[in-house]
Amino acid sequence: MKNLFKDTKFMLGVTKYKNLPDDVGDEILLAGRSNAGKSSALNALTGNPKLARISKTPGRTTEINFFEVNDSLKLVDLPGYGFAKSSSYKRKDWAPLLEEYFARRESLKAVVIFMDIRHPLKDRDKDMIALCNSENVPFIPVLTKSDKLSNNQKNKALSQVNKNMVGAEAITVSSKNITGFENLSKKILKYSNT
Repeated sequence: MKNLFKDTKFMLGVTKYKNLPDDVGDEILLAGRSNAGKSSALNALTGNPKLARISKTPGRTTEINFFEVNDSLKLVDLPGYGFAKSSSYKRKDWAPLLEEYFARRESLKAVVIFMDIRHPLKDRDKDMIALCNSENVPFIPVLTKSDKLSNNQKNKALSQVNKNMVGAEAITVSSKNITGFENLSKKILKYSNT
């Protein structure tokens, strides 16, 4: 399958709703805890290891970053939950921006929720799922770092997470082994007119 994400490029980073790009096309929000492997997954999905900065210190992303896949599809990378390196005043700023984004953004089509397969469904993950459900935004649960577990452990973790999902089925990916991204790509494209 051709990688439709291979030409993805960084557009801009914003911290205020008024600075968002025009509300046109389809936007897929990328969310997850600071150490869930979101940046690595974005790089693996696009086949570009330098697209999103990867840091040894989780929580370096402090803006909402927009990436253009093509004329009609954007990936929107949120700072990781916990925002390890964001000061407390910035953390307070994210909640209203995120609430406004969910409530008003017509181009928001789905949210990809990245969770470390070894530590899924933490309180912040559940909060994001609840926000998606309350705003009727579909979500795709993605268990990252699947290479860290045996196949048996991976299947057990996937089954456990899926027992807790209503209306969504989790998938597994490994940025290290570049596995699961064709499946993720297909799931994302279901929410786009691309």
